[in-house]
Amino acid sequence: MTTLASVDAVRRKIQGLQQVVYEAEDRAEFLQAEADMERQARQRAEAEEADRKYEEVARKLVILEGDLERSEERAEVAEARVRELEQELKLMDQNLKLMMKSKSADLEEELKNVTNNLKSLEAQAEKYSQKEDKYEEEIKVLTEKLKEAETRAEFAERSVAKLEKTIDDLEEKLAQAKEENLDMHQVLDQTLLELNNL
Repeated sequence: MTTLASVDAVRRKIQGLQQVVYEAEDRAEFLQAEADMERQARQRAEAEEADRKYEEVARKLVILEGDLERSEERAEVAEARVRELEQELKLMDQNLKLMMKSKSADLEEELKNVTNNLKSLEAQAEKYSQKEDKYEEEIKVLTEKLKEAETRAEFAERSVAKLEKTIDDLEEKLAQAKEENLDMHQVLDQTLLELNNL
């Protein structure tokens, strides 16, 4: 009788232990399922975040590409305009040089004429003293012409200086446009690098 009771007790303990094992296995399966669900949710969240970041970077890239294209177009237009202005200034400079050369020749001719007239007046002053007033007036007119010629030459020199300053300003603007274009290329390269590192 005692032996049967011991066997029953052992059997109950075994059944109790089996029940604990079953419950532990159920608990483990539940926790595993819960962990799998949490991991899947986290993976989905990470995938959604990655997609969002990718879309944001792609959008920024499109914006930057548009800005770069517009900057390049503006730079091309500016460079073309600079070339046109440089050509115009070159032609103006050539014309001014020709004009100054011509004016200088005219001035030398006028000076030569004045000198000859003065010599002629001096040579004839004693013989033609009665015409002294007339000759003095002629000298005055020739002197005024000389002053006018000198004034025209000074104006031409100032015009050349202004044109040279205009060329310097245009070259500075061209350098600034090229620098902005280079900065935009650097921003685009950095964005592409960040995109590749995702």
